[in-house]
Amino acid sequence: MDFTRRHTPPPALDVPKLTDDFDFLVGRWSFHNRRRRPVLGEPFEWYEHDATMEARTYFDGAISFDEGWFPSEGFRGATIRLYNPVEKTWSIHWINSQRGRLETPVIGAFQDGTGTFEGPDEWNGQPIDVRFLWTPGTDKATWEQSFSPDKGKTWTTNWHMEHTRTE
Repeated sequence: MDFTRRHTPPPALDVPKLTDDFDFLVGRWSFHNRRRRPVLGEPFEWYEHDATMEARTYFDGAISFDEGWFPSEGFRGATIRLYNPVEKTWSIHWINSQRGRLETPVIGAFQDGTGTFEGPDEWNGQPIDVRFLWTPGTDKATWEQSFSPDKGKTWTTNWHMEHTRTE
C-alpha cells in the first residue's frame, strides 16, 4: 500500500465546520478528581486525586479525542467523541487501560451551555443508566458522571472533575 500518494482531493477551504462543541477542550489540562466509593450504595466515601489530559479535535470538529493520565490510580483513560451531524448529537465512548475495551457510549448534546449525555450500561451485573454533564469554559471546565439504578428517576453523582487549562 502506498500512503505517499493522495487518492482523493482535500475538501475546499470554504466548507463550514460541522461543530465547535468540544473546541473548548482542545489543549492540555490538569484536573482534580473527586470520586465516590462505592459508586452506588451506602455507606460511601469521597476520595480525591489529580490527573492530566490532552485533547484534540479532528474532521472539522466532528471527532473529539482526549487521553488522560491518572498516575495515583495506576491507569490511563481516553475518550473518543463522535458527532452525528444529522441527529446533532454526540456519542461519547470511554476507554480505560485497565479494562482494555471501548465502553458503552452515552449520547446527547449541548443546550443552554451544558452538555448532557446519557445511556444504558451495567455496573457489577446491575443495569444502570449513566449520565455525563459537561460545563465548558476557556480556562476552567467541569465534567460529572452520575449513575441511576432506577431508569433515571434518581441519579447518584459518583465522579466529578474540575479542569484547569495548562496550555
